[in-house]
Amino acid sequence: MKNNQIGIIGLGYWGTNIVNVLFKLGIKKIYCFDKNLENLKEIKKKFPKVNIIKNFSIFLKMNFDGIIISVDTKHHYSVAKKCLLAGFNIFLEKPVTNNTKKLIKLIKIAKYKKKKIMSGYIYFYNDHIRYIKNLIIKKKLGKILYMSFERSNLGPVRNDISSVWDLSSHDIGILKFFFKKKIKIINFLGHDILKKKIYDISQFSCKISDIKVDFKSSWLSPEKIRKIIIIGKKKMLLYNELDFESPIKIFNKYAEYPKIGKFKKKFFTQKANIYLGKTYVPKIKSSSPLENEMLEFLKCLKNKSKPMTSTNLSLDIHKILKNLN
Repeated sequence: MKNNQIGIIGLGYWGTNIVNVLFKLGIKKIYCFDKNLENLKEIKKKFPKVNIIKNFSIFLKMNFDGIIISVDTKHHYSVAKKCLLAGFNIFLEKPVTNNTKKLIKLIKIAKYKKKKIMSGYIYFYNDHIRYIKNLIIKKKLGKILYMSFERSNLGPVRNDISSVWDLSSHDIGILKFFFKKKIKIINFLGHDILKKKIYDISQFSCKISDIKVDFKSSWLSPEKIRKIIIIGKKKMLLYNELDFESPIKIFNKYAEYPKIGKFKKKFFTQKANIYLGKTYVPKIKSSSPLENEMLEFLKCLKNKSKPMTSTNLSLDIHKILKNLN
């Protein structure tokens, strides 16, 4: 894989992170294109060994093993379409497009050209999220009753997609990673504060099987929050992505009402029984999710295999998101 020749389009903040990771993974042949010449100057300063291509037509004639696209969402479709038609396998950051019909077109083009599209749902490659999924599979928390996802911060503010597409799309992806069942939206509330019909703050609820789930996203918050709460029949779990020392806490706590048959005569209480046990903080050896994600892309290029975060996943998430506008 170290001999792979990789193209990358879009050298903003995230594209720069990807270049850094590719070098860490030993990729030596990295070719960069961006319409913004200042971005190209900056990437060359930071990584002198990258190859700069200023002409997009020339870029598409290069002999790449794969192309990574990290541009604004509104440009995803047009850039991805050109790369696929030029005969390249591509990695496309989430959300793959802001339009389901365009996504379906990309899928058809990829199938016709016999090429792969990998979508950038990075939490599928997060070791802590994988650990939580394993707990759910093994029913360590008991039957799952409720979950909540909160993702808030101050900026970056998008002008082409709402916060639910930019932020909650991560959490919808995580929910689908945990459970393979259908997600049913119950309600949605969005607030467009800075720009009309672009929701800066979003809240919605859904059900997956009989599990109730709440989502909250905002890029107009003074506090950065990345939290998942899971309420199980036996235990509760908190995942705080910003707690670097102990991101996962498992609380041996639960609440339940006793069965009516256990009540003594002439006695009744409306209070639930609360069980308070010890809190467990698992020690998890974790690696960079972005490194894991890029390794997956490189392996798929080498083995010509289907990525875990394929367009099937993207399409499922799109069908949910399009009902939240």
